[in-house]
Amino acid sequence: MKVSLEVEIIADIRLIKAAGVEMMPAMALEGKLLHQGRTPNVREAMTILSSALAEHGIKTALYE
Repeated sequence: MKVSLEVEIIADIRLIKAAGVEMMPAMALEGKLLHQGRTPNVREAMTILSSALAEHGIKTALYE
C-alpha cells in the first residue's frame, strides 16, 4: 500500500506554540505532536510516521 502525505512547514511562531511545540524541529500529524527537539534520522522518522498512521488505521511497511 502506498501512502501519500502532504508536508507543511509552519514558520508562524504563534501556530507553533499553539500546537504545544517547546523545541524545534518538530513533527505533527493531524494536530498531534509526534516528535520534537532534534531532527530524526530517516529510520526514526519512518517509525514515528508509521506508528502515527497506524493509530488512524493505516497500515504501512517500513523498507530498509
